[in-house]
Amino acid sequence: MPTGEGLDALLKISYVAVPLLATFVGWAVGRHIRLSYLQAEHEKLLREKESIEGKLEETRRNAEETRQISAERYDRLRATHEDARDKFFRMKALAHRLKQELVDYQQRPAADPPTPSRNDELNARVAELEAQLATAEGELQETQQRIEEATKSDGRIWLRPPGNHVPPFRPRSERKNVIISVLNLKGGVGKTTITANLAATFAKTESALLIDLDYQRSLSMLLVPNRERILLHRAGSSVQHFLASDRHCAKDLTGRLQKLSPEIPNCALLANSDSRSGSNGADGLEETESRLMIEWLFDRTRPDPRYFLREALHDRAIENEYRYVFLDCPPRLTTACVSALAASDYVLIPVVPDPLSTRAAENLLTTLCSFREVVCPQLKVLAVVPNMVRLIKDEPIRVHADALAELKEAILARWDEPIRIADACIKHDSAFGLSAALLDSEQKLSLAIAEVKVAQCFDALAEELLQEIQHHESRRTSAVPAQSGARARSGR
Repeated sequence: MPTGEGLDALLKISYVAVPLLATFVGWAVGRHIRLSYLQAEHEKLLREKESIEGKLEETRRNAEETRQISAERYDRLRATHEDARDKFFRMKALAHRLKQELVDYQQRPAADPPTPSRNDELNARVAELEAQLATAEGELQETQQRIEEATKSDGRIWLRPPGNHVPPFRPRSERKNVIISVLNLKGGVGKTTITANLAATFAKTESALLIDLDYQRSLSMLLVPNRERILLHRAGSSVQHFLASDRHCAKDLTGRLQKLSPEIPNCALLANSDSRSGSNGADGLEETESRLMIEWLFDRTRPDPRYFLREALHDRAIENEYRYVFLDCPPRLTTACVSALAASDYVLIPVVPDPLSTRAAENLLTTLCSFREVVCPQLKVLAVVPNMVRLIKDEPIRVHADALAELKEAILARWDEPIRIADACIKHDSAFGLSAALLDSEQKLSLAIAEVKVAQCFDALAEELLQEIQHHESRRTSAVPAQSGARARSGR
């Protein structure tokens, strides 16, 4: 039995030990509860993970089935379109031969005159063939429309995040050349005439490169005679040959260029040829674009066609040879158009001062905002260029001035940086009509700037654009980028 001193010691120890023991027991119980809770949460998360993995696998299978079905559908559409196209051009060639046979028969010498019955027979065959040709043309247009409807998405298909091996965008601080896309998602605003005349104006002091990316081929028809475009196509030296090739470096592009001297010194063109006027080589640009888009959509291992032009145009070989690069874009977001945007420093937007054209420019700015988030984050709008403006005493007529004022206000809500509406607008001038009349002719090349007043107008526009480029460059180097919502929203 413990003595008094031992009992006192035991009580002192118990005073210390019991609280410690209670604390330990509480900690152990709490830890057990926490571990039990974590174990339950872990098992719950495992079950959720298995469920999510099951759903992902099901989604993947469904997506793969959808992709396969869509790919087969596109393949059938393409095959149908190619059959319709081949049928149309075979019948067109046959109709041409039959018409020529009819003309030759009607011009037979007097010694062996044409008989009325044979003449009527040939006329009936021509009429029948023309009716069949009209039907074949309708079938061709229908299949083309079906392809366009199947791929229509207001540009959303191009917002897929870039994959691996995308060529980097070399900023202007690292390059000598300036790359400008001339674009409006509405036709008839004068993109081609502005591209050609502006490039020729810049080429008075520095070399310039033009690239025709519009499936209508207006720039190529303006600058290169038909017989030369046929030779370019047969040589595989057109823009569609570059896009469809396995390589897209500067050498592959420069090897296809057409020098425009002596008519336009210091200028070169990557032309757009028409396969139907050449050999049985590559397709035309429109067919090439559709094929590249479809293949990219359904085969993620293929190179991304959005960056084919960037790879070539951001190469030092191009910047050392061409100070300015102008890309004549089509009035819709085709493969070539998106590739131009991904390569460009600036977009130049021609507008006709009417509600349809200015509204199209507003919609384009909205589209470019989404593209800058994924495809071309470095892209800037260089200026809006009013075209075909009617002037009285060097001032736009009232209706044109009102349209431009409305556009200036609309820009404020569409873009997060100031956008210049060029003061040096392009006035309505007959010289442009005369130049357009020579499209696809064999006459000597003559641009609208051959007329002195038009040349002065483009000189002023070029000077204004150079000032705007310098302004953008100084703003890039001196300003700290602000949050998009806090950027200045003022137009000029």
